[in-house]
Amino acid sequence: MNQVVPLPRWWLWRPGADVGAARRVAVRRARRERLRPVLVVALLLAAALAVVAPTFWWSAGLACVPLAVVGLVAVLPVRLVEWDVVRAAGPRDVVHCGQFTDPVQRRRAGRLCAHFDALRGAEARRVARVEGLLWRALVALRDSQPVRDAVRRAENRPGLSAAIAETTRELAELDRRLDQFESALRIVAEESDPGHAESALRRVAALDPL
Repeated sequence: MNQVVPLPRWWLWRPGADVGAARRVAVRRARRERLRPVLVVALLLAAALAVVAPTFWWSAGLACVPLAVVGLVAVLPVRLVEWDVVRAAGPRDVVHCGQFTDPVQRRRAGRLCAHFDALRGAEARRVARVEGLLWRALVALRDSQPVRDAVRRAENRPGLSAAIAETTRELAELDRRLDQFESALRIVAEESDPGHAESALRRVAALDPL
């Protein structure tokens, strides 16, 4: 089951996403970032040692020392936190807080994730179904941001009123469905009675936020 991290950082992996591939990308990126300053210093130090060495062989030997250190640093294991892996993944595989430029929509998506986090221990099949619905909802919310920005910029342009009105209606319908989905998730999260919570979870699993 996905691990969703509470605000201010949260994310949700696409069900079935290849997290291992993102982890490998994150490892390569971390190694590059770690080696870059070390390599610069090593090259400068190797050049300086080669200049001051009394003979050619001394120059070659001393110059190899900093480069050998770089090699040792390169093979050291990389320590990653999960956020590093999330940032290395593409938008097709993960939705996270950094993809939301609108703070209102970011908080809204974060609330959905927080409610989903409260479903730990519920029936796995239904939680998996809700997880798929949540993924679709978050992707729709994330992808609606450019449309919302375009509508705000075009509000006062003549000749676009009909197109703006239609897009506004579509966004309003999306918001209505997402609000309904969030309300249902919140009820499950706040329900203390196991029987009632299971019944509420069944209703959420039957919803379609889109």
